Amino acid sequence: MTDPVLAEQLDYYEQRAAEYDDWWLRRGRYDAGPSENARWAAELGEVTAALDAMDVRGDVLELAPGTGQWSRRLLPGCASLTLVDGSPAMLARNPAASDARARTVRADLFEWTTDDRFDVVAFGFWLSHVPAERLAAFLSRVAGWLRPGGRVFYVDSRREAAKASPALVSTDGDLHTRRLADGREFTIVKVCRTREELQEAFEAAGLAAEIRETPTLFQYAAG
Repeated sequence: MTDPVLAEQLDYYEQRAAEYDDWWLRRGRYDAGPSENARWAAELGEVTAALDAMDVRGDVLELAPGTGQWSRRLLPGCASLTLVDGSPAMLARNPAASDARARTVRADLFEWTTDDRFDVVAFGFWLSHVPAERLAAFLSRVAGWLRPGGRVFYVDSRREAAKASPALVSTDGDLHTRRLADGREFTIVKVCRTREELQEAFEAAGLAAEIRETPTLFQYAAG
C-alpha cells in the first residue's frame, strides 16, 4: 500500500471530523429508518456491554479514538488514558481529551511507538484501515505495549455493513472511495477480515482476545 493512499486516508478523517458523529448517531444520510436504526442500536449494545463487562482499570491506551465514542466508556475506571490519533480535528472533538487523566498525542499510527506499557489497549473502527501487509507489525506493537495480563478492546464493521455505507462510492479490492456530505471524494483503505483470519492474526501476535461478531454489523474483541 502506497504512502499517498494512507496520507489521503488521514486527510479524509481530518475532513470528516465535523460529520463523523452523524454516522455513529444515525443522523442525516445515515438515518436508515426505525427498523435499521434499532438493529444498529441493539448490535452496538452487545459491543458496549462487552466493553463495560471488562471493567477497564489502570493505564489505558486508545488508538484512533476519533470523536470519543469509545473514549467516554474507557475513561470512568482508568487511572490514565492516552489518546493517539493522526487527526487533530478528531482529537479536538473528543470530550475525554479534556479530562485531567487524559493525554493526547497527534501521531501517525503506522509509525508511533512508546516505551510506556498499559493495562488495556483499545482501537475502534481502525483495524480495517490497516493494509494487509502492515497488520502483523501493528498487532505485534499492540502486544508489546501491554503489561503482563493486559487486555485488548477492538471493534470494527463486518464486511457487508461496510459495503452498505451511504458514503461509499466505489470499491477496488481493499480500496474504498467515499464521499463526504459536501461532495468531496477520498480513497481509503478498508480491509474487512473474517473472524477466523483476524483470530489467527491476533494469536500470531500473542494477543489472547477472542474475536466475536454481532449478527450482522460488528466484529469485536473484549478481554
